[in-house]
Amino acid sequence: MVNLEPGYKVKELPIRIGELSRTTGVPASRLRFYERHGVLPKAMRSGNGYRDYPDTAVKTLQLIDAAQQLGFSLNEIRDALSEAAPDFPSRAAMAKALRGKLESIERHITEVHARRRRLTKLLEDLKE
Repeated sequence: MVNLEPGYKVKELPIRIGELSRTTGVPASRLRFYERHGVLPKAMRSGNGYRDYPDTAVKTLQLIDAAQQLGFSLNEIRDALSEAAPDFPSRAAMAKALRGKLESIERHITEVHARRRRLTKLLEDLKE
């Protein structure tokens, strides 16, 4: 029988590295890389040494993928995740990281426009 009392928490089942890889499409070698570099929290080890990830690892990997597609480096992702709650970043932590990335992109756009103006000027000067 299921306990439906207030405050009752269902125990999360661990996910082995192979299942996590199949579920997310992220190769196991990349999962180990993420773990080594602190992007993905270290997995618990079962008695036989297998990596057991919490079920929140799927959501974390989806966030990592989305962040990489937006141009975040692994260092930026790791830093944002390290400021997060134990299971997943808060909205405030994600908003802070997104604002920082947006500011970085805006600075880069400004620099590119300035370079474009200088190049255009140089080309015009060469025509004379």
